[in-house]
Amino acid sequence: MAIKAAVLRIGAAALVALASVAVTTSPAQAQDTTYFDSFEDNPDDRWSWSTWYDGNTGYDLQRGLARTGANNGWLTAETGGASFNRYVEFPRSAGQCAGEVYVKPSTNDTVMTLDVWALDPNDAGGYDWRLRNSSRHQLNAGEYQAIGFGTTPTVYGGTVRLQYWITLNGGGAGNFKMARVDDFFVRCWW
Repeated sequence: MAIKAAVLRIGAAALVALASVAVTTSPAQAQDTTYFDSFEDNPDDRWSWSTWYDGNTGYDLQRGLARTGANNGWLTAETGGASFNRYVEFPRSAGQCAGEVYVKPSTNDTVMTLDVWALDPNDAGGYDWRLRNSSRHQLNAGEYQAIGFGTTPTVYGGTVRLQYWITLNGGGAGNFKMARVDDFFVRCWW
């Protein structure tokens, strides 16, 4: 009986020791970094744009049309398209990033495409922009709606450099589309 009690005490001590090792060697708390842009101040300082065919872009500055704050962007197209492009840089490597933007379409069946490009090392020792995530969203007219860029894994260590594209696709001849955009948000974690 004394041997059995000694074995139980040793077993209990081993479990306590194992539990304390498990607690002290657990992974570090996840960290994250966020970025938010609501088109305030001078949006041209941070946003680039592209248009093709009859696409157009612009800003509503202090017109009372923003979701939050005073300003928002807008995109229009019928047979072409228009995009806003935002470059975001995080000073350290992140495991994954996700983002969203609020869109207010003026007509039903408005198609928005959200793309994420990452600056990745290439075989020549330089860097190339590579598409990391693309999502298509069909929206109906109404209030501002949150649409997500999806989760984008980062490919290598070092600074994370991403481009977020918000694109309005025209509806075709006679099918004019317009959408307001506001409150762009990105969160990266590691």
